[in-house]
Order: sequence, then C-alpha cells, then structure tokens
Amino acid sequence: MSQSISRTSVPTSPAVAAAVEGEPLPLVPLRIPKLDQGIWQQPDSKLQWLRDNKLSMFVHWGVYSVPAQGEWHMFVSKTKPTAYRSQHTDAFAARSQSFDPAAWAALARELGAGEVVLTTRHHDGFTLWPSRHPHAWTSADAAFPAGTDFVKRYADAVRAAGLRVGLYYSPLDWRYPGNYDVTGANPPSPALTSDCVLPGSPYPWNHEGTDPAAFDYRENARVMKNEVYQSVKELVTDFGAVDDIWWDGGWLAHQGTDADGSFFWEPGRYRDPANDWPVDAAYGENEPDTGKPLGLTGLIRRHLPDVLSNPRSGWVGDYDIDEGPVVPSGPVRFGRLVQKAFSVSGDTWAYTGDNAMPFSSAMDMLVNCFVRDMCVILNVCPDATGAVPSRQVEVVRRLGGFMSANREALYGTRGGPWNPVDGQFGFTFDDRTVYAHLLAGYSGGSGFTSPSLGDAEVTAVYDVVSGKPLPYEVTGGNGVTITGIDRTRYPDDTVVAIVLDRPVVPTDIARGCPTTADSVEASHGNLAANAVDGDTSTRWCAADGGTGHWLRTDLGSVRPVTGVRIAWELPAKAYRFRVEGSTDGSDWTTLADLSGNTTAAQVQVITFTARTRHVRVTVTGVDGGARASIRSLEVYDRPFLDPSVPADVR
Repeated sequence: MSQSISRTSVPTSPAVAAAVEGEPLPLVPLRIPKLDQGIWQQPDSKLQWLRDNKLSMFVHWGVYSVPAQGEWHMFVSKTKPTAYRSQHTDAFAARSQSFDPAAWAALARELGAGEVVLTTRHHDGFTLWPSRHPHAWTSADAAFPAGTDFVKRYADAVRAAGLRVGLYYSPLDWRYPGNYDVTGANPPSPALTSDCVLPGSPYPWNHEGTDPAAFDYRENARVMKNEVYQSVKELVTDFGAVDDIWWDGGWLAHQGTDADGSFFWEPGRYRDPANDWPVDAAYGENEPDTGKPLGLTGLIRRHLPDVLSNPRSGWVGDYDIDEGPVVPSGPVRFGRLVQKAFSVSGDTWAYTGDNAMPFSSAMDMLVNCFVRDMCVILNVCPDATGAVPSRQVEVVRRLGGFMSANREALYGTRGGPWNPVDGQFGFTFDDRTVYAHLLAGYSGGSGFTSPSLGDAEVTAVYDVVSGKPLPYEVTGGNGVTITGIDRTRYPDDTVVAIVLDRPVVPTDIARGCPTTADSVEASHGNLAANAVDGDTSTRWCAADGGTGHWLRTDLGSVRPVTGVRIAWELPAKAYRFRVEGSTDGSDWTTLADLSGNTTAAQVQVITFTARTRHVRVTVTGVDGGARASIRSLEVYDRPFLDPSVPADVR
C-alpha cells in the first residue's frame, strides 16, 4: 500500500484528483457542548428543532402594556413600585380579560414560526400567573377574576396549534431596592449609575421609605432571590412540557454582564450552601439523589431535561443571543447557535401604539440571519387587551408569505457553506442543494455566478418560488453561472436552487462504522463507538492516563481517503498523535505524524491522500490533566476544509 501524504495541500493522487475541480468545499464547523458551573450545554440533537425551525415569535405583554410607553416605562419614569402598581393593575385586570392566546398562536403560524415565547414576568415584577411566593405581584391580585392564569391559557393555546412553548422570565425586579445593592454597603459600593438613583441621592430610586440609609438591602435582595427560585419552580412544574426558558436581566444594579451576577443568582447546577444569600428551603429544591441544593439551570433541567435556555441567567446557555435592530454582517456564525432577537415594532419591545418597521427592514434582518446560520425570534407588541397592532400583523403576514414561498430554502437548512457577501448575497444548503439568496442590494442583475463547487457537478438549477428551470453553464474553477433570474417577486431575497450530484459538503464516511480501541473507560460509558456517532457530546476515552492508546475505525472496504477531522475531549490541551492507515488491519502505514504537536486546538484537520480501509489514531502524548479521549473522529473521501480551523492546525 502506498500513500502520498500532505498535511496542508489538496489531495493530488490519481485516485482522487480526477474528479476534483476548484477549491475544497467547506465542512460545517463542529459545535462542542461546554461545561459551565457544573452543567453541560445541551447536545446538538436537542437544539436541532430550534435550528431547523429558523423562526420564533416573541410576545411582550404585561401591565406595562397599559401606559403604552414600552416595557421599561416604570424604570424610565422612576415610578415607585407601589404607585406603578396602583396606577396600572386595575386597568390591566379589566382590559386583559379579552386576550386571546389562540390568536397569538394563529399569527405565529401565519409567520411560519415554530415556537412562541411569552414574557411571563418582565422587570416590573408582575407575573402573568398566580405565583405562590408571598411577595409576588401576580394575576391572583384582587383586581383579577379568581383563577386568572394567563400563562396556562397561553401554553395550552400554543400547544394546541402545534407550536413549541417558550417562557421568558426576568430575575431582575424593580420592586426590590436590593437589586441595586445586594451586598448592603452603605452607601452602595460600587456607586450606582446616575440612571439608578434620584437626583441628589446615592440610593436606589425605587426605595420607598423615609430613611434609605437604614434599609436592609442585603436581606431585601435575598427575598428577591427567594421569589425567583419559587417562580422558576412553578414555571417548570405547572405548565407542562416547556421547550425554551428565555432568561433576561441576570445583571445586577444595571451594571456588568449576566455572568457578573452569577455569584448572586447561582444559575448553574447547584447552589453553594455557604452562599451569602441562601434560598429558604420552602422556595428552593434539592436534587433527590444527592440532596444538593439545585441552582437555576439544575432546577429547570431536573423537571425539563430537554429544555433549552439562553445565557442571560449568568450560565453559559445552550444558545447565544444577538439582540437589537442591527442587521447581522460578516461571516457565518458557525460553531454555536445564535438567535437574533428584534422587535417588529421598530423601537420598543412592548406596546406603544400602532407602529411597525417596514417590511423590507424586517426581510433584511431575517435573510441576513439565515444565510449566517442564525435563527430569529421576532417580537410583537400586543396592547393591554392582547391585540397585536394591525401594522405589525401586516408585516408578520407578509414575512410569512415569504417563508412559505421559499420554505425549502429556509426550514431545515444550514447557513453557508460559504460566507455571505454583505449587502449582496448569501447561501443556505441542505443535502445536495445549495440555495443562493440574492439580496435587495445585489448588483448582478438577472445573473449570478456561484463560488467553486469543488468536486461536485450541477444537475439542475431552478427558481425556488416558481420551480422554473434556469439556464446555466459551468465556469472555470467549477463555479456555475446562472442567467434569466426573475427578481421581481421577492426583490429583498430572490432564491435560486443549485442541485448537485453529491452532498453540498463532504460526508463523514466513518459515521457509524465499526470502531474499536485498545482501552475504554467503560465504567463511564466512554466507548469507542462514541467517537463515530456524530454526537460531540459523547466521547471515547481510554481507561487510564497513559499514552500509546489507540482508536481504530473500519470503513468497510478499501477506498480513497483525503483526511480526517478530530475533535478532542478538552479545549486548550495539546494532543500528540499519529494517524495510520491499513488495507487489511494488520500492516499499518503512517498517514500523518503529529507526535510533536504543540497546538492546543480542540478541533484539528489533517489532510492527506491514501487508499485505505482502516484508519487508526494513536495518542502519543497529552498535556497534563487530559487523557487519550476523542469526541469525534471523522474521515473524508473528498477534498475538504474546516473554515473555523486555523491554517496551522489543518
């Protein structure tokens, strides 16, 4: 058996090169779950619905819908908590009785969303369900008819419409002065920012007594934390299977980040029994097997093991948030799932009147997210009766028309595989079809030329909306030039499908193949097969910390191989190794020798050319604290690259 090995070049052996034109096609970079505060991010399999759905609908609705000044009205106007409550509770209680959550669900379906998220409690502290904490301000207030539970009605209606249920919750609560001074320093240290105090005072604006210097802010903060734990316990036990917990407001005193507030909220798996702000037994919950007190993520995962959550509790989150009206630009957001959050009102997140952003602006936001492999949560702003303003409804329905007409190019696709060109075009793809999205600013008229399609051949090109075939011809470098594109139906995004004779991105040929190792950590289930199961949350691990341990996979027959992609167990550790090949499983040839590797990269790409049946990775050394352990061993038979991996580790 002979191999010609090159770690950095495109394969050149006759067995492979005959089919190769142009540049290698990019793989989808791996997302590897992270461990934070004692709990792992959800694996890809549990995020797939959010990635595939592409679009969620947000609903900001609460007492703040009455003054119609936006959801931050209480803070901006510096209205004291008791005054805010007395001014708006009765009006909200009267107007809210006509709210129709089935209408929200129907609007979400018209949008093409797969999920709805409701603000169960915003920063003003009003809960849309009858919370049982003694200090809660809730729909059980005397002003509301007995039994009022907006969250239950919402969850039931959304599920009945076949949509997933998301619950927004803010631990931040403007009714508690302790939020601004959890340590009880006198005066607060660090000093509060000017927007958090009244003129001439160093103390929080929401203190209502006559002597703010004598107030026990520390204990007030602890009571606030107790209410949060009681609220979250109710949200994850009282409303059935919830799919998404959308945190907001994990920061303290309107300063720093959500992560900066994690010492107080304890958003990880467990709470520290010695934490300076303990949660009373009546409001917290312990893990049954260990008796350990559960933190916020531990609490929701105990009751909802498949639930997703964002990072705004101070825990790393299962997906990231990009909030605001700025249209995404730059490269594809691979390696993590990013959700763009914006309000169709164009300004605030809650009701301020019958206003909405232009349809073209909303389209610009959606499409620029999708071609960057992002998902979107689009917010609507019902008035106090629950009615969504007509202008917002119009934009939502038009967006839904676009989503429906271009369904195949959106739902269940990935952004890429190539980076978009800002303001011009971008791509999504699925299996053997790549979709070119020509944006409003595209300057190429009715023609378009794709990047190099690598070793693939084009079998068809068509307009996605009409299904009409389009003329095309292959260009130098194996791109394809398309003509006759009709950009009049959806000028903000005209979508063209390019169908190939093979998958758009190279396929891992080791997936599910028989795989063995000389040593396995069987007691923890870290078996050899885990390295080829396509799941980066599982791994193969040797039973001890020694070197020389190997992992071997059988491709089933002798075939051309162009390289491997390896995801090691740990980040920031240098793994030293050899990649070897064999046609018979007995005689082995070195395909790549990285025994001197010093690169601490969790994912490494090694390209070479060979004909082999068996591929073996032997770990010759590891940095301290690591074992021979592989999350993913992928083998390829087509030219490929991983755009997330620096050139010096591929």
